[in-house]
Amino acid sequence: MLGYAAWKGLTKPPGGHAPARRAAPANDSLSFVSVAGEGVDLEIIGPTGARAMTTGSAAEGRIPGSETSVDCPGFTDPGAKEAACTASITVNTPAPGDYTVIARSPTPRALTVNVGWSTVSQLKRGGFDVRLQVAGGGATAFAVVVAR
Repeated sequence: MLGYAAWKGLTKPPGGHAPARRAAPANDSLSFVSVAGEGVDLEIIGPTGARAMTTGSAAEGRIPGSETSVDCPGFTDPGAKEAACTASITVNTPAPGDYTVIARSPTPRALTVNVGWSTVSQLKRGGFDVRLQVAGGGATAFAVVVAR
């Protein structure tokens, strides 16, 4: 009991006032949503049917403000046939709705896809991981819901 009272006294803000909280602006929308995975091709299908993919450029029907990249650092491991590449897609200022993320691989693969996001004010941001298994020559999909 004495320890709890000491903790309360030490953690009480000076002057007895609660610390000020920074509130996000009322119109604070998402600045970006980004997905990344190693050893797979990624595709995102937006709520309007527009797409962004790392395997080619779909100039027509591309998600506005989307950026794709594939990074293959270094060389292949001894005896391997290809380098470990990381594919990523960033959708800047995404419209609200359901986004379908599709991962494709020519070989069977278990992987973790990283999803990150941030608001325009940067007051709220975060990320999460999605564990997937992709069959050789197949695809696995999951959805990300973007809301205001």
